[in-house]
Amino acid sequence: MSQVSSLEHIEVGSEIEALLLESKLIKRFKPQYNIASKDDKSPYYIHFTKEKYPKPVLNHDPNNPAAGPFLSGLIARRVLKMFRRIAPYCSSSRTIKRPCLYSHLGLCNPCPGSLNPDKKNYDKNISRLKRLLRGEFSHVQSALKKQMGLAAKTRNFEQAADIRDKIMALEHLLSTPVLPDEYLINPNLVADKRQESLESLVQVLGLKSIPSRIEMYDIANLSGTSATGAMTVAVDGEINSKYYRHFTIKTKSTPDDVGMMREVAERRLKRNDWPKPDLIVVDGGKSQLSIFNNQLSVNVPAIALAKRDEIIYTLQGEEIKLDKRNPGLQLLQRLRDEAHRFSRRLHHKHRDKNLI
Repeated sequence: MSQVSSLEHIEVGSEIEALLLESKLIKRFKPQYNIASKDDKSPYYIHFTKEKYPKPVLNHDPNNPAAGPFLSGLIARRVLKMFRRIAPYCSSSRTIKRPCLYSHLGLCNPCPGSLNPDKKNYDKNISRLKRLLRGEFSHVQSALKKQMGLAAKTRNFEQAADIRDKIMALEHLLSTPVLPDEYLINPNLVADKRQESLESLVQVLGLKSIPSRIEMYDIANLSGTSATGAMTVAVDGEINSKYYRHFTIKTKSTPDDVGMMREVAERRLKRNDWPKPDLIVVDGGKSQLSIFNNQLSVNVPAIALAKRDEIIYTLQGEEIKLDKRNPGLQLLQRLRDEAHRFSRRLHHKHRDKNLI
């Protein structure tokens, strides 16, 4: 520590981006204390074997690696584990003559030990894994979506569902798919993207100022029973779970999403001890939005986001359809998805309790 003169950090969008960026930074700057770890071992690299069914392996060879260097084998193995659901591969160190355990888990598919394995699809998975290790997330995502569309068009719904699960796994892994090199060009990329998303909302919605606090509301119920509401919050463009709140619906026991949303809104607006929102967003359409009118004395801009077509409704009766790449829309979508997840968590707890 006596040799440290300054400390800098680069904020990224996800854990996997952090691991790949760290690898790129070590390769570029060759820092003294990162090249040799404490146990005097060399850093780890990911290579692929040159057998009929290639597999990723870890070693200390710095020549033409697929990824690396990584400070430890644990980090490198974690990277491979994260990508394995998206690009399954064989990890057996010996020839297998029957489907392995990982094939039953969908992590080795097609398995070289199965009857007539499809080598072409296996090679596609290896190619996809190499792209992921290079940080080419968007390319893999678009290729998977194209494959899913083709599978659905040919009525191969089982394959389409499998590809859909891979897309969802990738989206879950990457909250913001960004190439590691982009962080090297602009270390403030995450902060700039947050600011961009907020400025986009100001422009699209005609807001008077940048919304510091955005609140999203969602309802979860099963035919009116075990109904719950949720509020998720973004502060300065960053989703902050510290301010999330659950609501157990008390006034409704029959299907009435609008009435339940009204209850959540009324209870929220009575909480003067909570920070005032700068923008209110409800999951739904015009009906759910209508409760945030002058009747509730809301002097805060309010909009609704309909999931089916991603249309934004305003209190002024406007319908706004944004490009899916719009950063403002992407922020609202992340907030909405969080509200879905959060409201259903309490809803499932209530359902389980009622069943017991």
